[in-house]
Amino acid sequence: MKLSELRALLIASGLKSTAEIDRFDVKRAAGAVIGVDVMFTDGTVTYLPTPTE
Repeated sequence: MKLSELRALLIASGLKSTAEIDRFDVKRAAGAVIGVDVMFTDGTVTYLPTPTE
């Protein structure tokens, strides 16, 4: 997953694309990306599902 795709997910979820992110974990099922766990520097963890086609 590219950084631009992660930023698009943040914006689509109503979060700032400039938010201070500690790390993220890409979730996959059968090789396809199904979502991303985003961990912010304040300790908050948010799951962002990817759009289905």
